[in-house]
This record gives sequence, structure tokens and C-alpha cells, in this order.
Amino acid sequence: MASSSSPRSSGLSDKENRRRSSGVAKRTQTQTMASQSNRKRPRLSARDSNVQASSSQAPPPPRASRDNEYYDPDQDEVERRRIRKGLRDLTRDLNDSRTEFLQAGNHGIRDTIQKANNLFENVKQTSDATIDSRLLVTAADMSYKKTAQLVLGDASAGVDVDEFVSKCISFMRRGPQDPQASFPSSTQRRRTGLARSQQNPNDSDDDDQGDAMNWDWLGRAACFCNNSRPPVPGFLLGPLSVQKRIRQQAARRTRERIDPTKAVAPQDLKDDDLDRQETSNLTTMCASINKLLAKTQNHGQDVVERQLSHLPEDPPEEMVQEVMAKHNVADDGGVPLFQFCINPTSFGQSVENLFYVSFLVRDGMVGISVDSRGLPTLHAAKPHAPSEAQKKGIQKHQAIFTLDFETWRDLTKVYDIKESIIPHREEDTFKMATGSVAVFSPVNLTPEVHETIASLGGTIKYIAALDMEHHLHLKAWKEAFPDAAIIAPEGLWEKRQSNPQTKDASPFEHVFRKDDKDATTTPASRSQSISEEFDAEFETEYVHSHPSRELVFYHRPSRTLIEADLLFNLPAREQYSKTKESATSGILTKMVSPLLSTGSSTTWQKRFVWYVLSSGDRAAFAESVRRIDGWDFNRLIPCHGDVVESGAKGVYRSVMEWLLADRKHV
Repeated sequence: MASSSSPRSSGLSDKENRRRSSGVAKRTQTQTMASQSNRKRPRLSARDSNVQASSSQAPPPPRASRDNEYYDPDQDEVERRRIRKGLRDLTRDLNDSRTEFLQAGNHGIRDTIQKANNLFENVKQTSDATIDSRLLVTAADMSYKKTAQLVLGDASAGVDVDEFVSKCISFMRRGPQDPQASFPSSTQRRRTGLARSQQNPNDSDDDDQGDAMNWDWLGRAACFCNNSRPPVPGFLLGPLSVQKRIRQQAARRTRERIDPTKAVAPQDLKDDDLDRQETSNLTTMCASINKLLAKTQNHGQDVVERQLSHLPEDPPEEMVQEVMAKHNVADDGGVPLFQFCINPTSFGQSVENLFYVSFLVRDGMVGISVDSRGLPTLHAAKPHAPSEAQKKGIQKHQAIFTLDFETWRDLTKVYDIKESIIPHREEDTFKMATGSVAVFSPVNLTPEVHETIASLGGTIKYIAALDMEHHLHLKAWKEAFPDAAIIAPEGLWEKRQSNPQTKDASPFEHVFRKDDKDATTTPASRSQSISEEFDAEFETEYVHSHPSRELVFYHRPSRTLIEADLLFNLPAREQYSKTKESATSGILTKMVSPLLSTGSSTTWQKRFVWYVLSSGDRAAFAESVRRIDGWDFNRLIPCHGDVVESGAKGVYRSVMEWLLADRKHV
């Protein structure tokens, strides 16, 4: 049987053996769990029986007593008063003994909380619980402050600062000299301490180690490994340094006294000055031109009719036109526009006259038409009311045309204009209120110039050479007007003495020097004084950093800036208008004029000022430019180019933009 069973069992596969073994294992595990569950049942039953036994011995409290354990709205009033009084007394004692409770070793806060806990066992109302909560908040706040005080240190408890510092010093002096040494282990520290204890006690560590302390060793071995974060200023005890406050006493200044010799009397306005301001008013100018147009038109028509009435019945057309042109009357009864507005001696005033007439046309006080030859004519008119103009269908029209210097000169030649119908307005002369006359950069003293000076009705008292180049005719003017004082920059008199033709008989009366300008401290005093009457009307700036040592003058009454080589306004059409030469003739003139112009673009002149004129001392040059910019001028008279009649401040700022901004843009 045994032999027959072994082959059968050996013929079974391993998988079947595993299945059988797993089945046996499962049955064994199930039986084991069942036996364990059987063993647990008596325990659970015994536990239930015990609970039932205990519950049978002590019956549960009634529901009403369980509800009143924490909240009782019907609590006895006497008991509530006792609880509230006890809590308030504890709060008062806590506040009154605040300083005592904060001391180290005092247990007042802990005792107060324990008493509050005893009283809280009988608290059954929310209002009473609120009083208890206030007490706990006060105690918690006081505990926090006491803890902070203990952490920061105190003389009676906490860290002994002196002992801590001495131990740090000892630790640093015993540190290794090698900065890369690692922190020693506990065994190494014990061996080191034992070796040092066996040394001669009479030997001093200070003699061997010296006063050097290894701070790097303290940081790596003690600080970095024990600090979780770097220290911040909030943990520092006290300020890093204390500076003693020093009372500053204000220095008393002496009372500023005005020097009576430097006081300037206010300018007295005379009737002539008021009349000049009145005539320069735009409204007044337009009104006077309108009256002049009506007078010219009526007078011309009367004279032409009277002369034509004495001629044969049918005079030729050429004769009629000649008579009418002689008396400035067109065949349509108006006044020719060009004969009325063009000033043959001044291009600038011709432009101004056209502006005045355009304002009159805009207001309807002057009408414009064309004659049989298609030339524009002017007619005196009366403005229509808006309602009347609308009924008659009158509309306003505008016409725009350009007038440059070449066209102005051609018009004077073609129409043979010898004299302007609108009177020539005398240019603003620099005749002072006292009657004295100042001449700047004098030209050749011709008979025409003598006549102009005589027409001023004053005395030449000041002759100014604007720089080292504009001085050729000083000697002739000084001989003609010996009482006049010469104003010039430093070095000019020495330069003129080297030439026999320009050698002066006596030194100049007023010389501007750089040292005198630098010695002043305030901008107001940097203008050298000439005389009381001169200083009352003129301001002066000596641009010593200019290659030609420029003198710039500002005439306050006429708001005019006078300069020589600081700014150019080429081509000089007005200066060449009385000659037979053209202002733009010559190859060099055609090349330079666009570069030194104040037209649409001033970039080249900006570069000329930046790279040439101010290259010697740009800081001093810019300072002078800014001071000139502070003057309220509207008119500019250069020695090279046309006069800027209005808007000169904008032209000046455009050319000096880089220096005013203290930087170069291009």
C-alpha cells in the first residue's frame, strides 16, 4: 500500500501541491481565528455584565441635573454676587501688583490663575464667564511680558553678561590658528583640556596667545551651528551707538545795511516815454494806419480829378495812369497795396505794415480789391454788423502770400518806391532818460552817421567795443567825442597798442576783467558797474570764456539784447540792403549762411556754439548763457545778421539749448 501510494503522490504536479497546502493553511487560519473569537466572547460578555452590574448599583443622574452642570439660568443670586466679587478682586490685585508679579521668582500670576479656576467651577452664567475671560487675558499678557523680560536678561536672573563675554574670549583664544580647521569632537576637547590642566599653572595663557581673538572660529564653531537664522536688529539690546546731542547755537548776523552810494533811483517816466509806448500799441498803430489810408485815398482822388479836369477832353490812357500813379491812386479808386505798405529803407517795417493792414482787413475796416492790371488795392471801408453782412451775403476771404528779402528789393525797384506812404518809424535808439547816448560796436563814422547822431538830439557818452574783434573804429569815435567813455573787455587795449593805426592815446575808462567777475559772490553783483545812469537801463554780462571775450548788453526799457559773436542770424540782408552787393553772394557766404542761420533748424549753430565757442571753458560759458537767459528780452541785435524784431528769446533758447540743458542732444 505504501509502495502504491508513493508513485501516485509523486505524479501530482507542484501546482496541485501548492493548492492543497494553501487550502490546509486557510482552514488552519480560519480555525485559529474562530478559537480566538471564542476566547473574546467571554471577555465582552463579562464586560457587559460588569457594566450592567455597575449601572444597576449607581443609577444615572436625572436629565435636569446634567443640563445645569455648565449653565443654570436660575442660579442663586447670592452665589453669583460672591463669584463676581471674587473675580473682580483678583483682577484688581493683578493690576495693582503688576510690578511685583513681573519680578523673577514671584508666583503671583500662577496663584491668581489657580484662584480663578476655583471660582470658575461655580460659574453658570455667560456674563460671569466674561469677567473671568478678561482676567485670563490680563494674566496672559502679563505672563508674556514677564517671559520677554526674563529672556532679555536681568541683573537678578538670566544670563550673566560678564561671564558670557569672558567665556567667549577664552574660547576664541584657544581656537586653532588654521581658519580651515574643523570643529573638534568631544573626545578631542577632553584631551585638550586634560593636557592644558597638566601644564604649569604659573604659565599664563595670555603670554602665549597674545590679545588676538579668533572670531572666525567663534562663528563657525559656536554661532553658525546653533543659530537657525541670522540675528536681526530687533534682537539687539539698545542702540549700536549713542551720539551725544550737541546744542547748536544759531550764529547771529549783523544787520545788513544798504550802501547809499549803490542805491539806484527809480526811473522817471516823462511825457515822451508815455507817447512812445502809446504809439507802439497794436490797436493804436492799426487805427492810425486806417486813418492814413482814408486820408490818402480821398486826397489822391481829389488831386487826380482836379488835374484831369484841366487836361483835354480825351487824354490818353497812359497819361491818366501816370497821373494816378503819381498820387498813389489806382483806376478802381483804391490805393495800391505795395506803394502803401512797402518801406524802401526797412524790410522789417515792410513786413510789420503788411501785418497791420491784414488786421484791418480781418476786422472789415479795410477792403482789398484788384485794379485793371490785376494788382491789389486797398479801400477804406466800414465794418458791417453781423446781421447786415448775413443779409447781403458778405463773406470774408483770406489770402496768403510770402514776402522775402529778394521780393521786397524787387518790388522797390519795379514800382520805383522812393518813400513809404506809411511813415518810417524810427528804430529804438539807446538814448537814455538823462539824454546820454550809448553806441555799441561803432561803424565807420561817415557823414550819414553824423546826421543820424545829430537827429538823436543827445550826447555820445558811452562807446562799447563788444569783443576783441569789433573795435576798428574806436579811435575815430573817441577823437570825435572825447568826453565819451570806452567800454571794452580785458586785453583789447594791449592788442590795439601793437598797431600804429589803432593805437589809443589813453587807456580805456571801463575794462571788464575775469578776476573782477570771479571775485563777486552773488549773481546780482556780477555785472560791473559803469555809472548810475547806465546801470539804471543796461545790464551787462562778460562772457570771458568766449574766444573773443564777448560783452553782452541788455537794454531794459526796450527789452533789447545786444551782442556781437554770441549768436548769428545770417544772411545779413538788412545790412546789405543799402549796398549794391547781395547778402548771399560769394561761395563762402553761401556755404556759411545756412550753417549760422536761425531758420527752421539751428542744429549746425548749436554745434558751432558747443564745439567751437564754448570748448575752452564750457562750464563758465554755460553759466553766462543761463544768466543771459534770465533777462526778459524780446528783440535781438547781432553784429552778424538781421535784427530779430520779436520772439528773440525763443531764438536764443533754440541756439543755446544744449548749454541751457547742460547736455548735448545730437
